[in-house]
Amino acid sequence: MIVYPVPVEVTQARIQLLVDQTAKAPPSTINEDLTKVYDAKSQAQQAQFERHVKRHVEQRAEQHAEPPVDQHVEQHAQAEPTAPLVDLKV
Repeated sequence: MIVYPVPVEVTQARIQLLVDQTAKAPPSTINEDLTKVYDAKSQAQQAQFERHVKRHVEQRAEQHAEPPVDQHVEQHAQAEPTAPLVDLKV
């Protein structure tokens, strides 16, 4: 079974909802508590999504990073041509 961590803010909002439900609080208070639970969950999901996108972008940048210009020039300077150079006259 996979267990996902629950942000503290979501847990706190759920506990407050449970406390108010147990105390038979007025419906307006219960509705406010529910709104706080939904808001906390939404914010946590948004933060998780942003972290995921940032990590993905960083990984892609590392995979497609070009070598420094000096290193690139040096590689071409040391490489031998694969075919003889041909002088094309038109």
